[in-house]
Amino acid sequence: MKGNRRDRLVILSAMLAHAAKGVCKTELMYKVGLSSAQLDRYVPALVKSELLEVCNHSKRPVYRTTEKGRSFLDIFDTLVRLLD
Repeated sequence: MKGNRRDRLVILSAMLAHAAKGVCKTELMYKVGLSSAQLDRYVPALVKSELLEVCNHSKRPVYRTTEKGRSFLDIFDTLVRLLD
């Protein structure tokens, strides 16, 4: 029996939700429950889609959800509620 696998959209929405106020890579990785390799695969897709932005604060990048990303989260949450 396979483990509990999450859908790609669920992972992306969790990343956007946790990055709403700005978060470093390590914190995002642990809060969402991803490996570094998985995070490195998802972050560029979110940045390219303009759902996530990378801000360089001090020595390390900070990931923050964009306005477009917040709109995505609102729509995704509405869909999830409709399907429950």
